[in-house]
Amino acid sequence: MFTKAKKSKQKNWALKCVHLVTVMLVLLGIISPAKQALASEWTGPEAAAVVEGEDTLLSEIQTRGVLKVGTASGYSPYEFTVLKDGQNEVVGIDIFLAEYIAEKLGVQLEVVDMEFGSLIASLETGGIDMIIAGMGATEERDESIDFSDSYEKSGQSIVIREGEENEIVDYTSFENGEHTIAVSEATLQESYVNDYFENPDLLVMRKSGDAIAALISGQADGVLLDDAVAGANAAENDGLTVVDSNLDGFVEDQGKSIGLPENEPSLQNAVNEILVDVQDQNLIETWTEASFDIIAGEQSGSSWLTYWPYFWDGIKTTLLIAAVSIFFGMILGIILALMRLTNNPILKALAGFYIEFVRGTPLMIQVLFMFLGVGSIFGWSTLTAGLVSVSMNSGAYIAEIIRGGVQSVDKGQSEAARSLGLNYWQTMRKVVFPQSLRSIWPSLGNEFITLIKESSIVSTIGVAELTFQTRAVTGLTYQAVVPLFISMVIYFIMTYALSQLLNVYERKMNKKYA
Repeated sequence: MFTKAKKSKQKNWALKCVHLVTVMLVLLGIISPAKQALASEWTGPEAAAVVEGEDTLLSEIQTRGVLKVGTASGYSPYEFTVLKDGQNEVVGIDIFLAEYIAEKLGVQLEVVDMEFGSLIASLETGGIDMIIAGMGATEERDESIDFSDSYEKSGQSIVIREGEENEIVDYTSFENGEHTIAVSEATLQESYVNDYFENPDLLVMRKSGDAIAALISGQADGVLLDDAVAGANAAENDGLTVVDSNLDGFVEDQGKSIGLPENEPSLQNAVNEILVDVQDQNLIETWTEASFDIIAGEQSGSSWLTYWPYFWDGIKTTLLIAAVSIFFGMILGIILALMRLTNNPILKALAGFYIEFVRGTPLMIQVLFMFLGVGSIFGWSTLTAGLVSVSMNSGAYIAEIIRGGVQSVDKGQSEAARSLGLNYWQTMRKVVFPQSLRSIWPSLGNEFITLIKESSIVSTIGVAELTFQTRAVTGLTYQAVVPLFISMVIYFIMTYALSQLLNVYERKMNKKYA
């Protein structure tokens, strides 16, 4: 009994290590979890294959009592964010569907909100149990994950500016660079443009709201979206209208499906049976109406002050991330700096490697790896993964700032302290570091200010900081420019206030050591 349990534990850790390596390769671009190209020969997703030793996820979900569903908010009415009792809550057609599936399985629902392009990698590494994010089944995606039966099919429409209907009639108006077409990244719409538009002038944006903003500002001439999403955006933005893409003639829509891990036929069959019930009761239409009712309720205010709770919630989270990252980044930075300054070659090499590696890789990649890789092993929340990655990143930069400041202190100070009987650590703590603080303070202050702005990167994994909340307001209002402007003003106020506080302390320190 003990031997079997031990072997099972070793197998689980081995699988987690394989997942971690997979995430590293995906993020480095060595392998790709899914491409969005479509093939005309493909007839749709097939039933999951039965593989020895697998097909355990359904029982695991029911044992733990929680179903973890990955989604990507900002695509209303399918998934968007609202504030409920002071907390962010993802709602929409897909979330109603996820709740229904969880209820039928007899478990609680946990919604994991992240960037659309990270969903498949998270599913492969075990961070989530399924994807419900308006995702269409494609041949390339089907090579990495399995799909349920379709739960909704919709055509493709193009949102354009009013008065340009004679210039832009369908997808052919965007061929050969005549007009610019905007899409959201890693979506079916992006693959449609790449596969079926001849020499398009393509503008790829992170979210559909950003694409609409590009259209309004004149950076794009049209946005390709699902019919429901296109109609909602046009209805809520004065000066926009919708034209049929006319792609339906040669694009066979496989419909929106639920993404599932490979080789889990029990879960796939259970989900398909639930979807039959959904179709029989016409629940998608009911949930669509409910989603638009929610949006209408959130828009009932008479001014942008109605959305202040969203921005305020984002400010608090942003300041929390910055404060925690500054605290732990300072501790880590001091340790790394002392390791680099010591005469121990091993400690010096380890610190040097860590600093160079962290400074040589983008923070966004570090955040994604910490959440999809390390976080999936230890069960970290998105906030925990974000705090750890930003703190570790900041520690590397702070270490170099401190090292430069310490080395700027005259060596005679250290020699005098040692001659008085102080050991190395006492000399650093009582003599060298206090004197170096004056020279490193401006650079440290700049790092602290940078942390407030860099906290926006954790929005890619669904942490509800200010940038995330700005996108939530965009999804509710179907407007992007005004929320972005408000967000810019808030960021400026926070960074300017911190800059002034740092300057006050710097002036006091200069007087002390003058």
